[in-house]
Amino acid sequence: MIIVEKTECVGCEECLYACPPAAIIMNMDKAEILQHKCDQCELCINACPVKAIKNVPE
Repeated sequence: MIIVEKTECVGCEECLYACPPAAIIMNMDKAEILQHKCDQCELCINACPVKAIKNVPE
């Protein structure tokens, strides 16, 4: 499962542009992944300049 570490997210929105299924929204200036839309492509992980997005075991 791909998650955003809220304490590490700087709100740059780079992940929004990298996400093909549009599974990321901004919530209080932090990225949030909509798990029901996420296809686990990991493009957001590569796009995040501060490495706030991670793939963790479910």
